[in-house]
Amino acid sequence: MRPPRFSVFVLSAALAPSFAACHDDNSDVTGANQSLVRLSVDTPGTAKSGSSFGIQVRALNIGLAGIHNSHVSVTIPTPLTVLSVSAPSGTTAMFSNGSSGASVEWDFGTLDSNSESKLDITVMGMLAPTESTKKLTVVAQMTAQGINPGAAVAQSDVTLVM
Repeated sequence: MRPPRFSVFVLSAALAPSFAACHDDNSDVTGANQSLVRLSVDTPGTAKSGSSFGIQVRALNIGLAGIHNSHVSVTIPTPLTVLSVSAPSGTTAMFSNGSSGASVEWDFGTLDSNSESKLDITVMGMLAPTESTKKLTVVAQMTAQGINPGAAVAQSDVTLVM
């Protein structure tokens, strides 16, 4: 049975303040297919040059329906390089490193109602000998059925130090 549109509106209105209260620079919330989706990126505040560290990307669906054809693109700036990715069972993630930065493409199909999916990325950065610190911004963008490019974008800053 399909819920009435009024119920979806009431659910969205009721949940919006709780999402807004936890919304910060590293997450974004958007509505799609009778659901609210929260995309977030978490990085450490600082990381040591030459040491590996983790980045976690999460997609959370609070709502009445699944989100279909879900895809997240993660842009990782130089001098960070991706060492590995760990995607949940049933999803796929691939990465590439290049001279202008790294990227991770994560496909997870359907994000069921009231569920979360997490991607772990391990990276390492090397500062140039003339640099003592460098602030870097990792950006994730989600697209899916009902979620257009630019509607769900999250970012997180990490400062690479010597």
